[in-house]
Amino acid sequence: MKTHVPEHAVRVLKQFRVIFRAVKEHYRRVEKVTGLSGSHVWALAIVDENPGVRPGELTEALAIHQSTASNIIRHLVSEGYVTRERNLDDARAFELTSTDKAKALLAKVPEPKIGVLVQALAEMPLSSIQSLEGQLDHVIARMGQPVSSPGAYQPLADM
Repeated sequence: MKTHVPEHAVRVLKQFRVIFRAVKEHYRRVEKVTGLSGSHVWALAIVDENPGVRPGELTEALAIHQSTASNIIRHLVSEGYVTRERNLDDARAFELTSTDKAKALLAKVPEPKIGVLVQALAEMPLSSIQSLEGQLDHVIARMGQPVSSPGAYQPLADM
């Protein structure tokens, strides 16, 4: 064999495979139960837990591009899961609120509603997450990718 991959690199590759498979399986279950993508369900969960959330805040919470968030919001509104109303204090701003239909749907969603990877990362100690972030930045750089590439804002559920 001419190309040798060190055993430690293969072990980490297998770990990535386990992570990606778990994410994929979770989002598949979510879509089967709800008919919505994982990113739509995550957005719906955020709106439900934060009545009156603004689209920009939702965009930040989901760590996605504004146009992606707009498409998600548009779909959730058109399907009757979310209402979009003007803010009483600032007529230029909109607020999002979940409907009873959304609450019924969310009651059926497999936990965690935000996704297995996001939940696992959120539960990690800050020092561990900071270390992981630095190591992953290094991996991304070694792959010749910018850390802030457009792919960073594409929901995993939609990959």
